[in-house]
Amino acid sequence: MLASLRSSVLSLVRDKALLVWALAFPTIMTLIFIGMFSGIGDAYSAVGSTLGVVRDANYDAAVGLDETIQAISDPESSDHVCDVTYYDDAADARAAASMGDVDAYLTVSGDGTPQLHVTQASVAEGGSLPTSVLSEVLDTHLHTRSAVERVAATRPELLANGRAIKAFTSGAVKTVRLSATKNPPSPDARYYYALLAMAAGMGATAGMESARRLLPTAGPLGARQTLAAVPRWRMLVGALLGAWLCEFACLLVAALFMWGAAGVPFGDNAPGVVGAIAASSFMACAAGALCGTVPRMEAGMISGITCLLSLFTGLYGTASQQLADSIEAAMPVLAHANPLWQTTNCFYALLYYDTPDAFLASCAALLTMAVAFLVLASLRMRRTSYDHL
Repeated sequence: MLASLRSSVLSLVRDKALLVWALAFPTIMTLIFIGMFSGIGDAYSAVGSTLGVVRDANYDAAVGLDETIQAISDPESSDHVCDVTYYDDAADARAAASMGDVDAYLTVSGDGTPQLHVTQASVAEGGSLPTSVLSEVLDTHLHTRSAVERVAATRPELLANGRAIKAFTSGAVKTVRLSATKNPPSPDARYYYALLAMAAGMGATAGMESARRLLPTAGPLGARQTLAAVPRWRMLVGALLGAWLCEFACLLVAALFMWGAAGVPFGDNAPGVVGAIAASSFMACAAGALCGTVPRMEAGMISGITCLLSLFTGLYGTASQQLADSIEAAMPVLAHANPLWQTTNCFYALLYYDTPDAFLASCAALLTMAVAFLVLASLRMRRTSYDHL
């Protein structure tokens, strides 16, 4: 068994296909993803909008509006939403908006109602999120002012001691940020997890080549190994252990590169991440061993199957993710039968779930698939009789 393991490791290290698919492929794709996903978080950020304010007599007469604008434009505050530039009249603000100096500008009508003017260019370029936040701020200001005016008209005694004003201006209504997941959601983590799953699937060629060298049809060496007094299962286990060690090392290096270079979040359970990589690589090697017992199976066929299964892990974009989610919701058994989906779900469970149940379930599914593949591969190898030599 040790001799078979050593022979498998040496042959795979010298084989460029393993290094290309299990190590170089995820590394290159990670660099591509870094370029694709850079700046996505900034594109959806509410901070960074520029607002022009027409500071005239109507603006000065609007009670509490200037305090609101100063609160959302304070760079030291957690409520910072925009940077403010003041103008003397609406014509100057309109000209600044036309030149792209501000995303929107604010005017106040004669009755004290603030009006937000948004340029079409800023909406098309940066999205509607910053201006939507500004609109919500102004709506909140109007509701608060209307409530104060109503209290002043109906219960003026409440405003005498200042308690009502303090309740309206001191954040009586607060929002609390709640997290439904263990870690903050990452919009691009799914792509990297699916990429690791695809690299594991591509690494099945290592198991296929290791198992194929043990067949009597592989040549003189395979024929001598078949006639040797060593049980076939020992040679198979040794060869697969060698393939698993090589693929596990490649995937672990790829995951470390994703974490260090791209900042991919894997959670705080490092042993769990290593266990997920070990289980997925072991499953892939076992599947490759089964494919190696099929006479006309080629490495290109494994690549095709892996690319097809990756479609249901969300690797190919939004449409692929929607398809994968639809299948998981409508036919969960079919989704869970995909070994690459189970690999992706292992990393998802470690990042987002508070309990290890989902992670352990996916690891158990991967190990069950690996055992099934190994049993089928062993049975197919035992059926190879000496008449084929």
